Amino acid sequence: MLLSSFIFGVVFGSFLNVVIYRLKTRQNLVFGGSFCPQCKTKLKWHDLVPILSFMYLRGRCRYCHKKISWQYPIVELLSGFLWVGIFYKFSLFVNIYYIFILSSLLVIAVYDAKYFIIPDRITYPAIVASVFYNGFQAFLFQDLKGYFLIPLLTALVAFSFFFLIFYFSSGRAMGLGDAKLAILIAIFLGPLAAFIAFDLAFILGGIYGIILLMIGKKTLKSAISFGPFLVIGAITALFVSNFILKFLNI
Repeated sequence: MLLSSFIFGVVFGSFLNVVIYRLKTRQNLVFGGSFCPQCKTKLKWHDLVPILSFMYLRGRCRYCHKKISWQYPIVELLSGFLWVGIFYKFSLFVNIYYIFILSSLLVIAVYDAKYFIIPDRITYPAIVASVFYNGFQAFLFQDLKGYFLIPLLTALVAFSFFFLIFYFSSGRAMGLGDAKLAILIAIFLGPLAAFIAFDLAFILGGIYGIILLMIGKKTLKSAISFGPFLVIGAITALFVSNFILKFLNI
C-alpha cells in the first residue's frame, strides 16, 4: 500500500511541476500538453516518466540538450513522500483533502522559493477547501466551536500578526502572501499545531538567514522567501505535533 502510494505521489508530483511552470506563464493549470520550456518541443510519453526520464536523459532535454532543472525530480520525490505520510497517518476518508492541501503547500513553497511570490491562485482555493472541510467536521461531530470557530479565530490572529509585520516593514520583512498563507495554515492545522508551525518557520528561517549572512550570500537588506519555511513548519507540525504536545504535556 505504501509503495503504491509513493508511486502515485511521484506521478502526481510530475503534475505539480506542470502547475508551478504554468502559474508563472499564466497558462491553464490542468489542460494542455507538456513541452520543453527551453526549445518548446512537445514531449513524448517516454520523456515524462517521473524521475526515471530525468535520470535516463542525465538531466538534459532529449531535443535541445539543455539542462533540466533539478526541481522536477525533487518535487516528484517530495510529493511521493507526502503521499506515503498521508496514507500512513490518516484514514482513507480524508486522504483526498490532505493530498490537495499538502500538494498546494508544496507548490507554494517551490514557487515562492523561485519567484519570491506566493500565488493567490493556489492559496485561495486551499483556504476555501479548508473552511468547507472544517465546516463539514463541525457538522459531523456537532462541534461548531472546536472544528470551525476556533480555527477561524486562529486564522484571524495569525493573519493580523503577519500583516502587521508586512505593514510596518513596508513589505521588506514579510510579504502579504505570507499573511494569506498563515490563514491557510491556521485553518488547516488548528491553534496548537499552527503555533508549532509558525515557531518552526521562524526558527528555521532565522537559522537559514544567519548561515547565508555568514557565508556572504546575503546581506541584511537581502530578501529571503519565507513561504518555504512556513510550509516546512506546517508539514512538520501536521505529522509530529501530537508527539510534541505529549512531550510538553499540553
